Amino acid sequence: MDEWTDDRFGLWDDQCRGCDIHGRVDDLGLCEECASKLERDLIRERSWDHSAAAHALPPDRREALREEVVWHQGPEFELIAGSDQSRPTRRRKRRRKSGK
Repeated sequence: MDEWTDDRFGLWDDQCRGCDIHGRVDDLGLCEECASKLERDLIRERSWDHSAAAHALPPDRREALREEVVWHQGPEFELIAGSDQSRPTRRRKRRRKSGK
């Protein structure tokens, strides 16, 4: 029996990169739950070109989708860590060259 006939296309048994649970993962290495979290985070971040749900929407409907995600799931990121929106910006201190 061919290995491709038994599996759904694009899903493999492996460890999820988001939650470390072993099971079915997609091409990004995420389980179904973590893939949903990533999709919502991309919408929260307004990363329209990277979101499968928002990419095909007309530009005037994308903000409505984001508002709906925030309304139902909250504004906090679920999977993306260190996003520009989720952390305050800091100014770097420059070292001065010593004259010695």
